[in-house]
Amino acid sequence: MQKKPNVILMFIDDLGYGDLSCYNENSKIHTPNIDALAARGVKLTDCHATSALCTPSRYGLLTGRYNWRSRLKAGVLPGGAPPLIEEGRSTLGTLFQSQGYFTAAVGKWHQGLGWERTEIDGEKYGIGEEVKEKLKDPRAAGFMLDGMNIDFTKPLKVSPNDYGFDYFFGTAASLDQPPYVYIENRKALAVPDHITGVFPLDRKDATQQELWQRGPTAPGFDFEAVIGDMHNKVLELIEEHAKEPFFIYYPTHAVHGPLLPPEGFRGKSGLNVYADIVLYLDSLVGTLVEKLKEEGILDNTMIIFASDNGCSGVADYPFLKSHGHNPSYVFRGKKADIYEGGHRIPAIISWPGHYENGGSCGEMACLSDLYATFSEILGVEIPDNAAEDSISLIPALEGAGSVRHSVVHSSGNGSFSLRTKEWKLELCSDSGSGGVLGGEDEPSCTREVPYQLYHLARDIGEQHNRAAGNREQCLAMAEELLDIIERGRTTEGAVQENAGMDAWEQLNGVKEMMEKMEDSMSEIS
Repeated sequence: MQKKPNVILMFIDDLGYGDLSCYNENSKIHTPNIDALAARGVKLTDCHATSALCTPSRYGLLTGRYNWRSRLKAGVLPGGAPPLIEEGRSTLGTLFQSQGYFTAAVGKWHQGLGWERTEIDGEKYGIGEEVKEKLKDPRAAGFMLDGMNIDFTKPLKVSPNDYGFDYFFGTAASLDQPPYVYIENRKALAVPDHITGVFPLDRKDATQQELWQRGPTAPGFDFEAVIGDMHNKVLELIEEHAKEPFFIYYPTHAVHGPLLPPEGFRGKSGLNVYADIVLYLDSLVGTLVEKLKEEGILDNTMIIFASDNGCSGVADYPFLKSHGHNPSYVFRGKKADIYEGGHRIPAIISWPGHYENGGSCGEMACLSDLYATFSEILGVEIPDNAAEDSISLIPALEGAGSVRHSVVHSSGNGSFSLRTKEWKLELCSDSGSGGVLGGEDEPSCTREVPYQLYHLARDIGEQHNRAAGNREQCLAMAEELLDIIERGRTTEGAVQENAGMDAWEQLNGVKEMMEKMEDSMSEIS
Protein backbone atom coordinates (compact mmCIF):
# COMPACT_ATOMS: atom_id res chain seq x y z
CA MET A 1 0.00 0.00 0.00
CA GLN A 2 1.37 3.40 -0.98
CA LYS A 3 2.34 5.66 1.90
CA LYS A 4 0.19 8.70 2.50
CA PRO A 5 1.93 11.67 0.90
CA ASN A 6 3.12 14.54 3.03
CA VAL A 7 1.53 17.74 1.79
CA ILE A 8 2.90 21.29 1.91
CA LEU A 9 0.54 23.98 0.67
CA MET A 10 2.59 27.14 0.15
CA PHE A 11 0.12 29.98 -0.26
CA ILE A 12 1.67 33.19 -1.59
CA ASP A 13 0.31 36.65 -0.81
CA ASP A 14 -0.35 38.93 -3.83
CA LEU A 15 1.90 37.20 -6.37
CA GLY A 16 0.94 37.98 -9.96
CA TYR A 17 0.49 35.39 -12.71
CA GLY A 18 3.17 37.15 -14.75
CA ASP A 19 5.78 37.37 -11.98
CA LEU A 20 7.18 33.88 -12.58
CA SER A 21 9.44 33.07 -15.48
CA CYS A 22 7.78 29.66 -15.88
CA TYR A 23 4.44 31.42 -16.53
CA ASN A 24 5.59 34.54 -18.36
CA GLU A 25 8.01 34.24 -21.25
CA ASN A 26 8.63 37.98 -20.96
CA SER A 27 9.11 38.09 -17.21
CA LYS A 28 12.00 40.28 -16.07
CA ILE A 29 12.18 38.32 -12.82
CA HIS A 30 13.94 34.98 -13.16
CA THR A 31 12.59 32.42 -10.67
CA PRO A 32 14.70 29.25 -11.11
CA ASN A 33 13.55 27.40 -8.00
CA ILE A 34 9.85 27.89 -8.70
CA ASP A 35 10.49 27.03 -12.35
CA ALA A 36 12.16 23.80 -11.23
CA LEU A 37 9.14 22.98 -9.08
CA ALA A 38 6.93 23.41 -12.13
CA ALA A 39 9.29 21.31 -14.23
CA ARG A 40 8.88 18.45 -11.75
CA GLY A 41 5.10 18.79 -11.69
CA VAL A 42 2.27 20.49 -13.52
CA LYS A 43 1.28 24.13 -13.96
CA LEU A 44 -2.38 25.08 -13.81
CA THR A 45 -2.84 27.85 -16.38
CA ASP A 46 -6.56 28.55 -15.85
CA CYS A 47 -6.68 28.42 -12.05
CA HIS A 48 -8.51 31.01 -9.96
CA ALA A 49 -8.77 32.16 -6.39
CA THR A 50 -12.39 32.34 -5.20
CA SER A 51 -11.90 36.08 -4.68
CA ALA A 52 -9.60 38.85 -5.82
CA LEU A 53 -8.77 39.63 -2.16
CA CYS A 54 -6.87 37.70 0.48
CA THR A 55 -9.24 37.10 3.42
CA PRO A 56 -12.04 35.73 1.23
CA SER A 57 -9.71 33.70 -1.00
CA ARG A 58 -8.24 32.01 2.10
CA TYR A 59 -11.70 31.12 3.30
CA GLY A 60 -12.44 29.52 -0.08
CA LEU A 61 -9.18 27.59 -0.06
CA LEU A 62 -9.49 26.28 3.50
CA THR A 63 -13.18 25.35 3.40
CA GLY A 64 -13.76 24.32 -0.22
CA ARG A 65 -16.67 26.77 -0.18
CA TYR A 66 -17.12 30.05 -2.03
CA ASN A 67 -16.14 32.89 0.29
CA TRP A 68 -19.27 34.97 -0.34
CA ARG A 69 -21.35 32.27 1.34
CA SER A 70 -19.78 33.42 4.63
CA ARG A 71 -20.78 36.59 6.50
CA LEU A 72 -18.05 38.54 4.65
CA LYS A 73 -19.62 39.89 1.47
CA ALA A 74 -16.89 42.38 0.50
CA GLY A 75 -13.41 43.53 1.51
CA VAL A 76 -11.07 41.88 4.00
CA LEU A 77 -10.97 41.41 7.75
CA PRO A 78 -8.88 43.62 10.03
CA GLY A 79 -6.30 41.80 12.13
CA GLY A 80 -8.36 42.18 15.28
CA ALA A 81 -11.53 40.73 13.75
CA PRO A 82 -13.46 37.77 15.20
CA PRO A 83 -13.37 34.38 13.43
CA LEU A 84 -14.78 34.18 9.91
CA ILE A 85 -14.85 30.40 9.50
CA GLU A 86 -18.03 29.11 11.07
CA GLU A 87 -17.84 26.94 14.19
CA GLY A 88 -17.87 23.27 13.24
CA ARG A 89 -17.13 23.85 9.55
CA SER A 90 -14.72 21.36 8.04
CA THR A 91 -11.42 22.70 6.70
CA LEU A 92 -8.33 21.28 5.04
CA GLY A 93 -6.91 21.03 8.56
CA THR A 94 -9.74 18.84 9.85
CA LEU A 95 -9.62 16.75 6.66
CA PHE A 96 -5.96 15.82 7.10
CA GLN A 97 -6.22 15.58 10.88
CA SER A 98 -8.99 12.99 10.50
CA GLN A 99 -6.57 10.80 8.55
CA GLY A 100 -3.87 10.75 11.20
CA TYR A 101 -1.75 13.58 9.82
CA PHE A 102 0.18 16.03 11.94
CA THR A 103 -1.26 19.36 10.81
CA ALA A 104 0.26 22.82 11.09
CA ALA A 105 -0.49 26.34 9.89
CA VAL A 106 2.46 28.71 9.72
CA GLY A 107 2.33 32.33 8.56
CA LYS A 108 -0.50 34.75 7.82
CA TRP A 109 -3.87 33.50 9.14
CA HIS A 110 -6.25 36.37 8.25
CA GLN A 111 -9.44 34.46 9.04
CA GLY A 112 -10.15 36.22 12.32
CA LEU A 113 -9.30 35.05 15.84
CA GLY A 114 -11.11 34.73 19.14
CA TRP A 115 -9.42 37.61 20.92
CA GLU A 116 -10.20 38.50 24.52
CA ARG A 117 -11.39 42.11 24.48
CA THR A 118 -10.52 44.93 26.86
CA GLU A 119 -10.86 48.70 27.17
CA ILE A 120 -8.46 50.76 25.08
CA ASP A 121 -5.43 51.86 27.05
CA GLY A 122 -5.14 55.42 25.82
CA GLU A 123 -1.95 56.13 27.75
CA LYS A 124 -0.24 52.98 26.50
CA TYR A 125 -1.12 53.62 22.87
CA GLY A 126 -0.90 57.41 22.99
CA ILE A 127 -4.51 58.19 22.13
CA GLY A 128 -7.07 60.42 23.78
CA GLU A 129 -10.73 60.17 24.69
CA GLU A 130 -11.83 61.64 21.37
CA VAL A 131 -10.23 58.72 19.54
CA LYS A 132 -11.85 56.21 21.88
CA GLU A 133 -15.21 57.63 20.88
CA LYS A 134 -14.52 56.55 17.33
CA LEU A 135 -14.82 52.95 18.45
CA LYS A 136 -18.54 53.52 18.23
CA ASP A 137 -18.14 53.61 14.46
CA PRO A 138 -17.66 49.97 13.33
CA ARG A 139 -15.42 51.05 10.46
CA ALA A 140 -13.10 52.89 12.83
CA ALA A 141 -13.18 50.05 15.32
CA GLY A 142 -12.31 47.67 12.53
CA PHE A 143 -9.36 49.49 11.00
CA MET A 144 -8.25 52.81 12.50
CA LEU A 145 -8.11 51.35 16.04
CA ASP A 146 -7.38 47.79 14.94
CA GLY A 147 -5.92 45.68 17.74
CA MET A 148 -6.11 48.34 20.44
CA ASN A 149 -8.99 46.72 22.33
CA ILE A 150 -7.30 43.31 22.71
CA ASP A 151 -6.03 41.80 25.95
CA PHE A 152 -2.84 40.14 24.71
CA THR A 153 -2.18 38.51 28.08
CA LYS A 154 -5.21 36.22 27.66
CA PRO A 155 -5.29 33.08 25.50
CA LEU A 156 -7.27 33.09 22.27
CA LYS A 157 -10.76 31.68 22.62
CA VAL A 158 -10.65 30.62 18.96
CA SER A 159 -7.46 29.95 17.00
CA PRO A 160 -6.39 27.79 14.04
CA ASN A 161 -6.21 24.95 16.58
CA ASP A 162 -10.03 24.94 16.42
CA TYR A 163 -9.98 24.39 12.66
CA GLY A 164 -7.98 21.18 12.52
CA PHE A 165 -4.44 22.45 13.01
CA ASP A 166 -2.42 20.76 15.73
CA TYR A 167 0.03 23.64 15.68
CA PHE A 168 -0.10 27.31 14.66
CA PHE A 169 2.67 29.88 14.47
CA GLY A 170 2.16 33.19 12.75
CA THR A 171 0.39 36.53 12.78
CA ALA A 172 -3.24 37.52 12.77
CA ALA A 173 -3.23 39.06 9.30
CA SER A 174 -1.03 40.60 6.61
CA LEU A 175 2.37 42.06 7.44
CA ASP A 176 0.90 45.56 7.03
CA GLN A 177 -2.06 44.93 9.35
CA PRO A 178 -1.92 45.15 13.17
CA PRO A 179 -1.54 43.74 15.72
CA TYR A 180 2.17 43.18 15.14
CA VAL A 181 2.89 40.23 17.40
CA TYR A 182 3.73 36.57 16.89
CA ILE A 183 1.12 34.04 17.97
CA GLU A 184 1.79 30.41 18.87
CA ASN A 185 -1.29 28.25 19.14
CA ARG A 186 -3.53 30.25 21.49
CA LYS A 187 -0.99 32.64 22.93
CA ALA A 188 0.51 35.96 21.84
CA LEU A 189 4.25 35.59 22.44
CA ALA A 190 4.60 39.20 23.59
CA VAL A 191 2.38 42.05 24.72
CA PRO A 192 2.42 45.04 22.34
CA ASP A 193 3.56 48.13 24.18
CA HIS A 194 3.71 50.83 21.52
CA ILE A 195 2.29 52.02 18.21
CA THR A 196 4.08 52.00 14.86
CA GLY A 197 2.96 52.65 11.29
CA VAL A 198 0.85 55.16 9.41
CA PHE A 199 -2.87 55.76 8.91
CA PRO A 200 -4.35 55.71 6.40
CA LEU A 201 -1.99 53.40 4.56
CA ASP A 202 -1.86 53.65 0.77
CA ARG A 203 -2.61 50.12 -0.45
CA LYS A 204 -3.56 51.32 -3.92
CA ASP A 205 -0.26 52.54 -5.31
CA ALA A 206 3.48 52.37 -4.62
CA THR A 207 3.79 55.54 -2.51
CA GLN A 208 4.25 53.60 0.75
CA GLN A 209 5.79 50.33 -0.37
CA GLU A 210 7.84 49.84 2.78
CA LEU A 211 5.31 51.04 5.38
CA TRP A 212 2.49 49.42 7.35
CA GLN A 213 -0.79 50.43 8.93
CA ARG A 214 -0.67 52.16 12.32
CA GLY A 215 -1.26 49.73 15.17
CA PRO A 216 -0.09 47.94 18.35
CA THR A 217 3.43 46.55 18.04
CA ALA A 218 5.28 44.10 20.26
CA PRO A 219 8.69 45.00 21.70
CA GLY A 220 11.42 44.20 19.19
CA PHE A 221 9.01 43.20 16.42
CA ASP A 222 11.17 43.12 13.28
CA PHE A 223 9.04 43.51 10.13
CA GLU A 224 11.92 42.57 7.86
CA ALA A 225 12.49 39.29 9.72
CA VAL A 226 8.90 37.98 9.67
CA ILE A 227 9.00 36.16 6.32
CA GLY A 228 12.24 34.41 7.25
CA ASP A 229 11.07 33.55 10.76
CA MET A 230 7.97 31.84 9.37
CA HIS A 231 10.03 29.94 6.82
CA ASN A 232 12.48 28.73 9.45
CA LYS A 233 9.54 27.45 11.50
CA VAL A 234 8.32 25.43 8.50
CA LEU A 235 11.77 23.91 8.05
CA GLU A 236 11.86 23.08 11.76
CA LEU A 237 8.48 21.33 11.58
CA ILE A 238 9.56 19.30 8.55
CA GLU A 239 12.56 18.05 10.51
CA GLU A 240 10.52 17.28 13.63
CA HIS A 241 7.76 15.40 11.80
CA ALA A 242 9.66 13.78 8.94
CA LYS A 243 8.78 10.29 10.17
CA GLU A 244 5.00 10.78 10.19
CA PRO A 245 2.56 12.03 7.56
CA PHE A 246 2.18 15.79 7.81
CA PHE A 247 0.12 18.56 6.25
CA ILE A 248 1.65 22.02 6.51
CA TYR A 249 -0.45 24.96 5.42
CA TYR A 250 2.16 27.63 4.77
CA PRO A 251 0.56 31.02 3.99
CA THR A 252 3.73 33.09 3.69
CA HIS A 253 3.62 36.86 4.17
CA ALA A 254 5.56 37.26 0.92
CA VAL A 255 5.02 39.12 -1.40
CA HIS A 256 2.50 41.45 0.27
CA GLY A 257 3.50 44.91 1.48
CA PRO A 258 5.45 46.17 3.29
CA LEU A 259 8.11 45.26 0.77
CA LEU A 260 11.21 44.79 2.89
CA PRO A 261 13.81 42.62 1.13
CA PRO A 262 16.32 41.14 3.60
CA GLU A 263 20.05 41.55 3.35
CA GLY A 264 21.36 40.06 0.15
CA PHE A 265 18.15 40.62 -1.81
CA ARG A 266 17.66 44.40 -1.79
CA GLY A 267 18.57 45.55 -5.28
CA LYS A 268 19.16 41.98 -6.49
CA SER A 269 16.49 42.10 -9.19
CA GLY A 270 17.74 45.31 -10.76
CA LEU A 271 14.11 46.48 -10.87
CA ASN A 272 12.50 47.46 -7.55
CA VAL A 273 11.78 46.17 -4.05
CA TYR A 274 8.78 44.16 -5.24
CA ALA A 275 10.88 42.23 -7.73
CA ASP A 276 13.49 41.77 -4.99
CA ILE A 277 10.87 40.19 -2.72
CA VAL A 278 9.79 37.83 -5.52
CA LEU A 279 13.41 36.69 -5.81
CA TYR A 280 13.48 36.17 -2.04
CA LEU A 281 10.33 34.06 -2.34
CA ASP A 282 12.01 31.98 -5.03
CA SER A 283 14.95 31.33 -2.72
CA LEU A 284 12.56 30.13 0.01
CA VAL A 285 11.12 27.55 -2.37
CA GLY A 286 14.66 26.37 -3.04
CA THR A 287 15.52 25.89 0.65
CA LEU A 288 12.19 24.16 1.25
CA VAL A 289 12.91 21.57 -1.45
CA GLU A 290 16.46 21.12 -0.16
CA LYS A 291 15.14 20.47 3.35
CA LEU A 292 12.82 17.76 2.06
CA LYS A 293 15.75 16.17 0.23
CA GLU A 294 17.89 16.36 3.37
CA GLU A 295 15.21 14.56 5.37
CA GLY A 296 14.81 11.94 2.64
CA ILE A 297 11.10 12.64 2.13
CA LEU A 298 10.98 14.69 -1.09
CA ASP A 299 9.76 11.70 -3.07
CA ASN A 300 6.78 11.29 -0.77
CA THR A 301 5.84 14.95 -0.47
CA MET A 302 3.29 16.83 -2.54
CA ILE A 303 4.04 20.55 -2.81
CA ILE A 304 1.32 22.93 -3.91
CA PHE A 305 2.44 26.45 -4.73
CA ALA A 306 -0.28 29.02 -5.40
CA SER A 307 -1.07 32.70 -5.02
CA ASP A 308 -4.12 34.01 -3.15
CA ASN A 309 -5.09 36.63 -5.78
CA GLY A 310 -3.53 38.93 -8.33
CA CYS A 311 -0.61 41.29 -7.77
CA SER A 312 -1.24 44.48 -5.78
CA GLY A 313 -0.76 48.01 -7.03
CA VAL A 314 1.83 48.39 -4.27
CA ALA A 315 4.21 46.53 -6.60
CA ASP A 316 4.30 49.65 -8.82
CA TYR A 317 2.77 48.54 -12.11
CA PRO A 318 3.76 51.71 -14.02
CA PHE A 319 7.43 51.26 -13.15
CA LEU A 320 7.50 47.52 -13.81
CA LYS A 321 5.63 47.84 -17.11
CA SER A 322 8.01 50.59 -18.22
CA HIS A 323 10.80 48.05 -17.73
CA GLY A 324 9.03 45.34 -19.72
CA HIS A 325 7.51 43.39 -16.82
CA ASN A 326 3.75 42.98 -16.32
CA PRO A 327 2.78 41.17 -13.07
CA SER A 328 -0.64 40.44 -14.62
CA TYR A 329 0.90 38.95 -17.79
CA VAL A 330 -1.60 39.38 -20.67
CA PHE A 331 -4.59 39.77 -18.39
CA ARG A 332 -6.52 42.90 -17.54
CA GLY A 333 -6.59 44.23 -13.98
CA LYS A 334 -4.89 43.41 -10.71
CA LYS A 335 -5.68 42.54 -7.09
CA ALA A 336 -9.31 43.35 -6.11
CA ASP A 337 -10.50 43.48 -9.74
CA ILE A 338 -13.19 41.26 -11.24
CA TYR A 339 -10.98 41.06 -14.34
CA GLU A 340 -8.68 38.08 -14.85
CA GLY A 341 -5.67 39.89 -13.38
CA GLY A 342 -7.52 40.02 -10.08
CA HIS A 343 -8.10 36.32 -9.54
CA ARG A 344 -6.30 34.20 -12.16
CA ILE A 345 -3.27 32.88 -10.32
CA PRO A 346 -0.11 30.83 -10.78
CA ALA A 347 -0.66 27.38 -9.26
CA ILE A 348 1.80 24.49 -9.36
CA ILE A 349 1.33 20.92 -8.13
CA SER A 350 4.51 18.92 -7.68
CA TRP A 351 4.01 15.31 -6.58
CA PRO A 352 6.79 12.81 -7.33
CA GLY A 353 5.43 9.83 -9.21
CA HIS A 354 2.48 11.91 -10.42
CA TYR A 355 2.31 14.75 -12.97
CA GLU A 356 6.07 14.84 -13.39
CA ASN A 357 6.36 15.87 -17.00
CA GLY A 358 6.58 19.61 -16.41
CA GLY A 359 3.47 20.11 -18.48
CA SER A 360 0.43 22.34 -18.14
CA CYS A 361 -3.20 21.77 -17.31
CA GLY A 362 -5.38 24.29 -19.09
CA GLU A 363 -8.71 23.22 -17.61
CA MET A 364 -10.68 25.59 -15.41
CA ALA A 365 -9.82 25.18 -11.76
CA CYS A 366 -10.53 26.98 -8.51
CA LEU A 367 -8.63 26.97 -5.23
CA SER A 368 -11.77 25.67 -3.54
CA ASP A 369 -11.19 22.46 -5.55
CA LEU A 370 -8.17 21.47 -3.47
CA TYR A 371 -10.44 20.17 -0.70
CA ALA A 372 -12.12 17.61 -2.97
CA THR A 373 -8.80 16.81 -4.65
CA PHE A 374 -7.17 15.95 -1.32
CA SER A 375 -10.28 14.03 -0.27
CA GLU A 376 -10.01 11.82 -3.35
CA ILE A 377 -6.29 11.23 -2.76
CA LEU A 378 -6.96 10.27 0.86
CA GLY A 379 -10.05 8.23 0.06
CA VAL A 380 -12.33 10.35 2.25
CA GLU A 381 -16.01 10.90 1.51
CA ILE A 382 -17.05 14.53 1.84
CA PRO A 383 -20.07 15.19 4.09
CA ASP A 384 -23.06 16.90 2.51
CA ASN A 385 -22.50 20.09 4.52
CA ALA A 386 -18.80 20.49 3.70
CA ALA A 387 -16.78 21.74 0.71
CA GLU A 388 -19.94 22.64 -1.19
CA ASP A 389 -18.01 24.28 -4.03
CA SER A 390 -15.12 21.84 -4.34
CA ILE A 391 -14.63 19.51 -7.32
CA SER A 392 -11.70 17.11 -7.51
CA LEU A 393 -9.06 18.14 -10.04
CA ILE A 394 -7.66 14.61 -10.40
CA PRO A 395 -9.44 13.90 -13.74
CA ALA A 396 -8.22 17.20 -15.20
CA LEU A 397 -4.68 16.60 -13.96
CA GLU A 398 -4.73 13.14 -15.54
CA GLY A 399 -5.84 14.53 -18.91
CA ALA A 400 -9.45 13.36 -18.76
CA GLY A 401 -10.85 16.81 -19.52
CA SER A 402 -12.70 19.54 -17.71
CA VAL A 403 -14.19 18.95 -14.26
CA ARG A 404 -16.02 22.29 -14.09
CA HIS A 405 -18.79 23.82 -16.15
CA SER A 406 -18.27 27.20 -14.54
CA VAL A 407 -16.40 29.16 -11.88
CA VAL A 408 -17.79 32.05 -9.83
CA HIS A 409 -15.46 34.98 -9.15
CA SER A 410 -15.88 37.84 -6.69
CA SER A 411 -14.15 41.22 -6.59
CA GLY A 412 -13.04 43.59 -3.87
CA ASN A 413 -16.47 45.11 -3.40
CA GLY A 414 -18.19 41.73 -3.67
CA SER A 415 -19.34 42.03 -7.28
CA PHE A 416 -19.98 38.72 -9.02
CA SER A 417 -18.73 37.16 -12.21
CA LEU A 418 -19.57 33.82 -13.80
CA ARG A 419 -17.06 32.15 -16.07
CA THR A 420 -17.79 29.26 -18.41
CA LYS A 421 -15.32 27.70 -20.83
CA GLU A 422 -15.59 30.53 -23.36
CA TRP A 423 -17.67 33.29 -21.80
CA LYS A 424 -17.35 35.51 -18.75
CA LEU A 425 -20.22 37.63 -17.42
CA GLU A 426 -19.29 40.42 -14.97
CA LEU A 427 -22.17 41.95 -13.06
CA CYS A 428 -20.56 45.33 -12.46
CA SER A 429 -19.98 48.39 -14.58
CA ASP A 430 -16.26 48.71 -13.82
CA SER A 431 -13.49 46.71 -12.14
CA GLY A 432 -15.54 45.99 -9.03
CA SER A 433 -12.53 46.79 -6.86
CA GLY A 434 -14.32 49.31 -4.70
CA GLY A 435 -11.49 51.79 -5.18
CA VAL A 436 -9.64 51.00 -1.95
CA LEU A 437 -6.98 48.89 -3.62
CA GLY A 438 -7.04 50.58 -6.97
CA GLY A 439 -8.48 48.76 -9.92
CA GLU A 440 -9.40 49.86 -13.40
CA ASP A 441 -12.33 52.17 -12.82
CA GLU A 442 -12.97 53.06 -16.46
CA PRO A 443 -16.37 51.57 -17.31
CA SER A 444 -16.48 49.02 -20.09
CA CYS A 445 -20.22 49.25 -20.53
CA THR A 446 -23.06 51.68 -21.11
CA ARG A 447 -25.75 53.04 -18.84
CA GLU A 448 -28.30 50.95 -20.76
CA VAL A 449 -26.23 47.77 -20.29
CA PRO A 450 -24.40 48.17 -16.94
CA TYR A 451 -22.65 44.83 -17.01
CA GLN A 452 -19.91 43.17 -19.02
CA LEU A 453 -19.63 40.06 -21.18
CA TYR A 454 -16.37 38.87 -22.67
CA HIS A 455 -15.61 35.97 -24.99
CA LEU A 456 -12.40 34.89 -23.25
CA ALA A 457 -11.55 32.32 -25.90
CA ARG A 458 -11.11 35.21 -28.37
CA ASP A 459 -10.52 38.14 -26.00
CA ILE A 460 -8.37 37.04 -23.08
CA GLY A 461 -7.54 40.68 -22.33
CA GLU A 462 -11.22 41.54 -21.76
CA GLN A 463 -11.13 44.51 -24.10
CA HIS A 464 -14.37 44.07 -26.06
CA ASN A 465 -17.58 44.08 -24.05
CA ARG A 466 -20.16 42.07 -25.97
CA ALA A 467 -23.05 42.33 -23.51
CA ALA A 468 -25.25 44.61 -25.64
CA GLY A 469 -25.44 42.17 -28.52
CA ASN A 470 -25.74 39.00 -26.48
CA ARG A 471 -28.59 39.62 -24.04
CA GLU A 472 -29.78 35.99 -24.08
CA GLN A 473 -26.28 34.73 -23.25
CA CYS A 474 -26.06 37.23 -20.39
CA LEU A 475 -29.43 36.25 -18.97
CA ALA A 476 -28.70 32.52 -19.17
CA MET A 477 -25.42 32.99 -17.32
CA ALA A 478 -27.01 35.27 -14.73
CA GLU A 479 -29.68 32.64 -14.09
CA GLU A 480 -26.99 29.99 -13.62
CA LEU A 481 -25.16 32.26 -11.17
CA LEU A 482 -28.33 32.94 -9.19
CA ASP A 483 -29.01 29.20 -8.96
CA ILE A 484 -25.48 28.55 -7.68
CA ILE A 485 -25.93 31.25 -5.06
CA GLU A 486 -29.38 30.23 -3.86
CA ARG A 487 -28.68 26.46 -3.73
CA GLY A 488 -25.78 27.11 -1.39
CA ARG A 489 -23.53 24.83 -3.43
CA THR A 490 -22.25 23.95 -6.90
CA THR A 491 -21.84 20.25 -6.13
CA GLU A 492 -24.61 17.66 -5.92
CA GLY A 493 -26.43 17.40 -2.61
CA ALA A 494 -28.97 19.01 -0.35
CA VAL A 495 -29.48 22.77 -0.47
CA GLN A 496 -27.23 24.55 2.01
CA GLU A 497 -27.66 27.94 3.67
CA ASN A 498 -25.63 31.06 2.96
CA ALA A 499 -24.97 33.58 5.71
CA GLY A 500 -26.40 37.10 5.57
CA MET A 501 -29.09 36.54 2.94
CA ASP A 502 -31.32 39.35 4.23
CA ALA A 503 -28.81 42.18 3.81
CA TRP A 504 -26.86 40.89 0.84
CA GLU A 505 -26.48 43.94 -1.41
CA GLN A 506 -24.50 42.09 -4.07
CA LEU A 507 -27.17 39.39 -4.40
CA ASN A 508 -29.85 42.04 -4.75
CA GLY A 509 -27.69 43.61 -7.44
CA VAL A 510 -27.64 40.33 -9.37
CA LYS A 511 -31.44 40.15 -9.25
CA GLU A 512 -31.82 43.78 -10.32
CA MET A 513 -29.51 43.30 -13.31
CA MET A 514 -31.42 40.16 -14.30
CA GLU A 515 -34.63 42.20 -14.31
CA LYS A 516 -32.99 44.78 -16.57
CA MET A 517 -31.82 42.02 -18.90
CA GLU A 518 -35.31 40.54 -19.06
CA ASP A 519 -36.88 43.96 -19.67
CA SER A 520 -34.42 44.80 -22.44
CA MET A 521 -35.04 41.44 -24.13
CA SER A 522 -38.80 42.08 -24.00
CA GLU A 523 -38.27 45.42 -25.73
CA ILE A 524 -36.18 43.77 -28.45
CA SER A 525 -38.76 41.06 -29.07
